Amino acid sequence: MAQRKSTSTKVSKKQRIKEIIKKPREKFLNDSQKEYWDVLGSNEITLCFGPAGVGKSFIAMKRAVDLLWQEDNKYEKILIVRPAVEAEEKLGSLPGGLEEKLDPYIFPSYYLLNKIIGKEQREKLKDEGYIEVAALAYMRGWNVDNTILVFEEAQNASPAQIKLLLTRIGYNSKFFLSGDLEQSDKFRDKTKSGLYDAKKRLTDLNNVGVFEFSNKDIVRNPIIGKILKRYE
Repeated sequence: MAQRKSTSTKVSKKQRIKEIIKKPREKFLNDSQKEYWDVLGSNEITLCFGPAGVGKSFIAMKRAVDLLWQEDNKYEKILIVRPAVEAEEKLGSLPGGLEEKLDPYIFPSYYLLNKIIGKEQREKLKDEGYIEVAALAYMRGWNVDNTILVFEEAQNASPAQIKLLLTRIGYNSKFFLSGDLEQSDKFRDKTKSGLYDAKKRLTDLNNVGVFEFSNKDIVRNPIIGKILKRYE
C-alpha cells in the first residue's frame, strides 16, 4: 500500500514571525528620529545618547522589530538586556526564578513592544522564542548570533560590563545600546560610565555608529525640556 505524502509544509522562522506581527510603520516625529533609525540599520553596533523623552528607546525597539520582520536577513530573535542597577546585578535575593527577577527591569521594554506590535503578539513572540531576556551579569561565555540585542539604560553599566556585553556579538547580529549620561543611577561622574567609555574608545571603528539626541529633540512632553534645563 502506497504511503500518503504529507501535505503539511514546515513554516520558516521568518514566515512564522510574519504570521504573528505586521511590519512596523516607519513613522517619525522629527528628523533626528529618522536619522537614528538609519544609523541603527547601517551598523553592527550603535551607541545612542540623549535625554529622556526623545524616543531613543522606542525607535531602537521599533527598528529591532522591523529587522526581525524583514525577510532578507538572518535575524532570528530580539534579545533584551538591562542592567539591574538597584540590585547591583545580584538578583539572587529577589523572589522567583531568573525571569521573574528580571521582570521589573524588563517591563519598560515590554511596554514599548506592546505599543509597537500589541501585547498578545509580544507574548506570542516571547513564548515561541523570538523575544528573549537576559541578565547582563550572566552573559559571560555567551556567543550572540543572528540576534538584535537591545540594551537600554546603558549609562548605568560600568566599562567592564559594556566590554563584556559588546564582546558577546557573533555573526549576523546587531547591538543597540542607549542611555542618558546625565541620568545615571550609578555614576555621579558620567565619565565613569561604560557608555561614555565605549564612545571614547569605539567611535572611529567601522560598523560602530554613534548617535546623539539633544533637548530640542524631546517629543514626549515639552515640559521635560524645561525641567532638564532647571537641573543643569
